[in-house]
Amino acid sequence: MSTPNFRNFTKLTLLSSFLFISLKNNSTQAQTSLKSAPLQKGGSKTLNGRITDQATGETLIGVSITTKNIKTGTTTNNYGYFSLTIPTDTATFRISYIGYQTIDTLINLAVKSTVAFRLKPLQNELNIVIIKGANSTPIQNTSQMGKINLPISQIQALPRFFGEPDLFKALQTLPGVQQGSEGTSAMLVRGGSPDQNLILLDGAPLYNPSHLLGIFSAFNTYAIKNVDLYKGAFPARYGGRLSSVVDISMNDGNMNKVHGQFTLGLLASQLTVEGPLKKDKTSFIISGRRTYHDLIISPILKSSQRDVEKFQLYFYDLNAKIHHKFSDQDHLYLSFYNGQDKLRTKVKQASSDDGATALGDFGLGWRNLTGAARWNHIFSNKLFANTTLTTSQYKFNTSMTSSIFGSKENLNSDDILNINSGITDYTAKIDFDYQPSPAHSIKMGLSSTLHTFTPGTSLSKQSFNNETLKDENLGSKIKATELDLYAEDDWTITDKLKANIGLHASGFNVQGKFYTSLQPRISARYLLPGDWALKASYAKMTQYMHLLASNSISLPTDLWVPATNKVLPQQSNQFSLGVSRNIFNDQFEFSAESYYKTMNNIIEYKDGADYVVTSEHNDWENKITTGKGKAYGLELFLQKKTGRLTSWASYALAWTNRSLPEINQGKTYPYKYDRRNTLNLVGVYKLKPGIELSATFVYQSASPFTMPTTQFEGVSPGQDQQERTKKIDYIESRNNVRIQPTHRLDVGISFIKLKESGKVRTWNVSIYNVYNRQNLFYFKVNDYKGNTANLTGNSLLPIMPSVSYSLKF
Repeated sequence: MSTPNFRNFTKLTLLSSFLFISLKNNSTQAQTSLKSAPLQKGGSKTLNGRITDQATGETLIGVSITTKNIKTGTTTNNYGYFSLTIPTDTATFRISYIGYQTIDTLINLAVKSTVAFRLKPLQNELNIVIIKGANSTPIQNTSQMGKINLPISQIQALPRFFGEPDLFKALQTLPGVQQGSEGTSAMLVRGGSPDQNLILLDGAPLYNPSHLLGIFSAFNTYAIKNVDLYKGAFPARYGGRLSSVVDISMNDGNMNKVHGQFTLGLLASQLTVEGPLKKDKTSFIISGRRTYHDLIISPILKSSQRDVEKFQLYFYDLNAKIHHKFSDQDHLYLSFYNGQDKLRTKVKQASSDDGATALGDFGLGWRNLTGAARWNHIFSNKLFANTTLTTSQYKFNTSMTSSIFGSKENLNSDDILNINSGITDYTAKIDFDYQPSPAHSIKMGLSSTLHTFTPGTSLSKQSFNNETLKDENLGSKIKATELDLYAEDDWTITDKLKANIGLHASGFNVQGKFYTSLQPRISARYLLPGDWALKASYAKMTQYMHLLASNSISLPTDLWVPATNKVLPQQSNQFSLGVSRNIFNDQFEFSAESYYKTMNNIIEYKDGADYVVTSEHNDWENKITTGKGKAYGLELFLQKKTGRLTSWASYALAWTNRSLPEINQGKTYPYKYDRRNTLNLVGVYKLKPGIELSATFVYQSASPFTMPTTQFEGVSPGQDQQERTKKIDYIESRNNVRIQPTHRLDVGISFIKLKESGKVRTWNVSIYNVYNRQNLFYFKVNDYKGNTANLTGNSLLPIMPSVSYSLKF
């Protein structure tokens, strides 16, 4: 092992020992504190517990717990747990959460230190118009920057695409987040690529979070409880990606009553049912969604195109979860997700010459499967632990079959090609939350993941008159092990200065090579005069996997490959600086952030290369080149979370470039998603009880793409006149042309009615691309006139109205 790797391995081992000793000492302290006599007045005391929804028993994430006259506070974690230490026996605690009634309660911690708060939801959807939600923790009081929480209720209230509320399309309206191509759910964050986003569903990674070739995201919003987006200043507990983390939590299920929601749209329908298996003890939720447009299109195709024998194009996803409460200290969660897309066309053609029949069968399918088992335990009023076992599997398959049979000579032949790729993970992880004092909130943990990569395997068979002419099975799998270890401390240094300081250490063992990485993270906040917060952060990230993609839109055909003994892991360094504050009587959150990010060892196909499995051991490593990337910019964000109008506005000024030695003659060129300006305006307005309006406007500067700018008369030794005078296209550089920006306006209206039975009925009418903007998806050069190129552009998504019906019971 080389010296640098040995040093990193030594540091990794030392950090592991430090965490083990810390946890051992923490456990001892917890046991001692439970046995010791109560502290005298003036000594520090700790309040801990869980916070849930009074109506459903659902744990609430991000609830603010503060104390009056004492400048300290905390929020609940992903399991509704909190721990808060104060330097006195008695205090008045305020528990506040947007959409719920605020609780102010006086607690004597010498008498009671463990509590269970049940917050009552504000009944504002139909009975009143003006919402008076309690404010959460002011943005200037947190050390975290580059994080945005997006309420699920707001996502569901936005204009719907084909009647479907879409999580990723909502995330694409946030600053620093862009969509890949018009209408797709590909997410690009701060100059990164789609593979640089860590998408977590109940702690399990999802590798292809989209349906229908990227048009829809893979998440049924009716099964989701919380969404957190991190695009910078990554806490040490996250690792493995360079650009962003999208942490999604599923609903746990209603502990008290059986409830459900059914939605019928033009494209898909969904059904969600939740309730108690045992009241106040065990709950469940199951949610399913499926499209059915293929049931409509298939008969039409068969009647108009007689050659078409079969047509399938659909997706479905299924979410399920069980939550069991053994005691106030021990909870168990079992969650499951399965999403699948399938495209198949079967065409049969008869030849009039010799009576032979040709049959073509093409299939394309991909699938995500995740599962998680989580047990969390409260060791003491200061120590909380969560142990998780997860599995995640992504599979992609392409099949092509060509057959000829029934000729007069009774000859028949078959040509079959199957191409498979994917990735499978098994992970064990344990995380600890420790609150030693009012000034410190410590998180630490470790995990181990076994990866199995299938960069591509192909099965090729050819036969003639039942005699096998070819039978090849090419490709191979690559196994790797990843280890992660982290520790972070949210430290209140003074009343004005607060910092989150952490270290993430990781190792990756593949093909006899052991990569190690130490990734420091720091995010700090300093309160300026006028209650403005100045925030700064630095984060180093390492990613041990790559996505092999063509220089076009992101598709499920793109292949996941690992770092190998030849291909290095990706790395990034990101610096951020910004200001933030709650303004206008705390009704608005405002933040401004600038960032500078460098990326190393990013990969792309060499010019002219494409990937096909051509050998038993794969040869993708010989078709790629590695290099560097750079991204920097400014982001502005203004958000209103409460009141009759809830809305946000975001603007981003950004640059992102790539430099790879074997591409563009080694010269720096703009990345394919380099867009200078992005503007998003989003609003949801409660017109009156039962009527809700929504609108979204998006604008993105023109993105670059590669196009010939000049054409020359070529001279060829071919015998044909056309061959001898064939024209030659000249491409000056990669991504050399920008044609036009993209923009559109979407609107929606919901009619909500509370029936006497208690059921809630909702009709939603939405219009996508109201003014029918032709956002061009693809360009083609027709001809050249002097220095002018004549282009033809094609757009995919014109104005599209939709209607959906929903019933909550």
